[in-house]
Amino acid sequence: MPGWPTRPIRMLVGFPPGGLPDIYARMLADRLSPLLGQPVVVENRLGGGGTLANEQTARADDAHTFLSTSISMTAGAALRAGRLNYDVLRDFAPISAISVVANGIFVHPSVPVNSIAELIALAKAQPGRLNCGSPGNGTSGHVTQEYFKLRAGIDMVHVPFRGSAPLVVDFLGGQVGVVIDNVPLYLPHVREGRIRLLAVTTPQRWPFTPDVPTLAETVLPGFDVRAWFGFVAPARTPEPVLEALNRMTQEMLRDPVIVERIRSAGADPSPMSRAEYAAFLREDMARWTEVVRLSGATAD
Repeated sequence: MPGWPTRPIRMLVGFPPGGLPDIYARMLADRLSPLLGQPVVVENRLGGGGTLANEQTARADDAHTFLSTSISMTAGAALRAGRLNYDVLRDFAPISAISVVANGIFVHPSVPVNSIAELIALAKAQPGRLNCGSPGNGTSGHVTQEYFKLRAGIDMVHVPFRGSAPLVVDFLGGQVGVVIDNVPLYLPHVREGRIRLLAVTTPQRWPFTPDVPTLAETVLPGFDVRAWFGFVAPARTPEPVLEALNRMTQEMLRDPVIVERIRSAGADPSPMSRAEYAAFLREDMARWTEVVRLSGATAD
């Protein structure tokens, strides 16, 4: 777009360095900077499960601020309905999805189950006794847990942590018996036999764990949750800028080096047109709004 950008671009991330939203932001920054002729600066704005970065992006009006985001944007908004200073579908312009990743249902060896059917049976026999950890309120692990409990008709106690890293430590130590979270971080511990992966939440088996069944094929037909990561802009960003960024992002996601980097992190590239990503966000927002309504889940 002629005359844009005129100064450095900010790429906001609502999560700490090292997570997938941060990794993808830096990948985009490295790719976009030489193409745009301006630095793309990644800024980690932590707070409120990503809501601080979301709000700052929604308020920006200069076509020089963008956001690397995830499923926590839609799920968190559903959990905090009426309490946010922005609207996910009104205040953001979709650019492109980046990747999707499976969530998994893991158990510590101290939990005497070896299948997802056995876990559900145990939870039904001991309602409210099993603790189930997630990386935090409003994360994909949290909302997937609520959806799983709703579909399975079980009661487990949600135990939110401040991110996946401390959750892994306490999980390996047996402080929580069940965890629902993104699969990749836990695979080394599964392979070492320190924890068990009972099922994944994608509709088909995840390519990185081909021997692990899905919830859909075992006990909950139609169950489909894929944690997603993407790239959005403030709603008032000019259309030519949005189209240019989508085109550049699509090109990046076709680069074999980038594809391998994403897959090596246990994720699957998921390029979308702006229209496809907009429809995806509407469907995701509707899904989590309904899950929150039926389950009574909250972000507190």
